[in-house]
Amino acid sequence: MTKFFSLINGKFKDSISVLDRGLAYGDGFFETMLWKRKHPGATFDSAGVEFWQRHVKRIKKGCHLLQIKFPNPSTLIKYKQKILSRACNSGLKDGILKILITRGQGGRGYKFEKNITPTVIFLVFPKKKIGQNFFDKGVKVRFCKSSLSTNNDFAGLKHLNRLDSVLARSEWVDDYFEGILLDQQENLIEGTMTNIFFIKKNKLYTPSIIDSGIEGIMRGVVMESYKNFFKKIKLTKIHKKDLENFDEMFLTNSVLKILPVRQMGRKKFKISENTKNFMNFLRTKKNLEFI
Repeated sequence: MTKFFSLINGKFKDSISVLDRGLAYGDGFFETMLWKRKHPGATFDSAGVEFWQRHVKRIKKGCHLLQIKFPNPSTLIKYKQKILSRACNSGLKDGILKILITRGQGGRGYKFEKNITPTVIFLVFPKKKIGQNFFDKGVKVRFCKSSLSTNNDFAGLKHLNRLDSVLARSEWVDDYFEGILLDQQENLIEGTMTNIFFIKKNKLYTPSIIDSGIEGIMRGVVMESYKNFFKKIKLTKIHKKDLENFDEMFLTNSVLKILPVRQMGRKKFKISENTKNFMNFLRTKKNLEFI
């Protein structure tokens, strides 16, 4: 297993109670983000997390939506510093920081008590290296046979019920980088671990997140930063049969930033200079927050 560090409610351990509602019911949500040291010899005090405030804002939104008590922001910062200190002292220079928040421990049954103390889990993993050729030449993706469940109450939230993505990801081994999930009407929604964007005549298109799908942090960054590279952006339904109409496609998430797609099914895409420039802009943009 990949080396990792885990902090649960402020203590270094790697197990939770069998009565935790995150285990029993998927009663919680998670965030995934990048962290790195400001320079190779820096201590954890100079280790920053990309888009930290955006992630905290989404944690607060997730707690509100699921009626989970929102941890004090100063507690989140304390936990972050504690686990990054351990990671830096171990020799890591960068990696993945994942935060899981569950409702906490409860008895049998769906009903929950209002005063349950949440379980707050911080995890640090080494960052998996992705070959530069993937960014230069693009990747191959495929349609998934598994479809997304719909529930507009939870659309956009990275809740812990990820069975749609789990089953979809089991459909291929190494031939493809990512699988694209559709809703019940065969509208393209997202990848198993990414949001998706299309380009036609230098205009960006991305699926609306209404009944299913995740509103990724990087999706939001792209929607705010596109203006110097593309004419406009449109949130819309994108049906499977519309794929042939687009010139380009790329994937986004907090780890990849932007990853171009060269082929999906029989459809081949190009990678324009505008897209390459946008990729470089997001890759070099100073996103680390030292809080």
